[in-house]
Amino acid sequence: EVIERDLYTTAVLSGNRNFDGRIHPYAKQAFLASPPLVVAYAIAGTIRFDIEKGILGQDQQGNDITLKDLWPSDEEIDAVIKQSV
Repeated sequence: EVIERDLYTTAVLSGNRNFDGRIHPYAKQAFLASPPLVVAYAIAGTIRFDIEKGILGQDQQGNDITLKDLWPSDEEIDAVIKQSV
């Protein structure tokens, strides 16, 4: 499909090994991101996803779910850090 349609394929990964061909020989670009962003892009299915406004899906009531709904707040992150110290 990639060859037949001449698709420009891209990978988003959380590791630091983003050299050409590492993910797949047809992946023409690789971007490094945090693990939560890798998951968000995977759910979105495209890197053209607007991480600030894009809709990842809907909950059981039909409400849109965006990354900010899933992303921890600064307070939640601070609390986890304080617990681990």
